[in-house]
Amino acid sequence: MKRISYIIVIILSLIFAVSDYFIVMRQSYDKYLEGEYFFRYQAQTVNDHTDDWYLSEAAMSLDASDQKTLLMHFAKTTVYAWAPAGNNCTVLSGSYTIEDFPLGNLKFEDADKDYFYGKKYTYDEYIEILNGMTEEQLEGPRVSDSKMRSYLSVKRFMFILIGVDVALAIVLFFLYRAELDGSVDLVLLLGALYGFFFEVITAFVF
Repeated sequence: MKRISYIIVIILSLIFAVSDYFIVMRQSYDKYLEGEYFFRYQAQTVNDHTDDWYLSEAAMSLDASDQKTLLMHFAKTTVYAWAPAGNNCTVLSGSYTIEDFPLGNLKFEDADKDYFYGKKYTYDEYIEILNGMTEEQLEGPRVSDSKMRSYLSVKRFMFILIGVDVALAIVLFFLYRAELDGSVDLVLLLGALYGFFFEVITAFVF
């Protein structure tokens, strides 16, 4: 009966580990739908200044310390925009976050426009975008939080648990054949404890 209990714990920990992966993935998408997670969209600044304007006194007298003013008057600067509200939005330019930036001074890729203005990716599209991003991109301006893809860490944890359980199964096979019942019970106990604490740690981390 004791062995059965250990085996049940080991099996349940595997089931929970696989479930955690899909649950955390779905939670990420739900937070995206709720607005807690979001994507920023790359845009280029635009204006109607002629080439002569940049040599004018007005251009020379611009406040170079005001990032918003500079972006509004200089074209072809790459920024990342989100949160449209009326005729304005928020943009990220380097390390500067600028609120109430005029949408008329931005040009988006056509494919991004609908999503910038509120259209949501499907679950499969959302996961595909995140999976296609490099670690560097995930830490960059495109996403609001690198935790959006934390489900991959859960996946790595899951495979660690599976690897340990496979190793335990091999050890148990040889111990059982050698009729070392005491060692079999010990290995099963260690496997059950490992699975239990693995799930506890995963629950707190993710």
